[in-house]
Amino acid sequence: MTVDRRPGPPAQEGGRVVPNYALTGGRTRSQRMEMPIEALVTTTELGLATLAGLPPEHRTILEAAAEPVSLAEVGHRLGVPVGVARVLVSDLAADDYLAVHLPLVGADGRPRRELLERLLDGLRAR
Repeated sequence: MTVDRRPGPPAQEGGRVVPNYALTGGRTRSQRMEMPIEALVTTTELGLATLAGLPPEHRTILEAAAEPVSLAEVGHRLGVPVGVARVLVSDLAADDYLAVHLPLVGADGRPRRELLERLLDGLRAR
């Protein structure tokens, strides 16, 4: 029996070749801010002003967040797990490149009716 030792398929053109853990420096949790996946983020003026000098993943996040975008959507756009997106987003928020907008929750910690109605309206609009 022979073992196939050829390398796997080449990375797609423009695709990320850096492993997910390298993007976060090996961290799996944010050291600065915890946020739910439905939290929305928007780019601040400082984020826009420093866009050109940032790593590609950070630029992608800030460009996506020119309009409010959820943490889950950031993960999708980067092609990374939500946990990785959470660490990257929290770092950018801690540096004031992103503003975080937490979801509306009631005293019981569950989403408020207004939030659920807006979500339903958004889904119907698609």
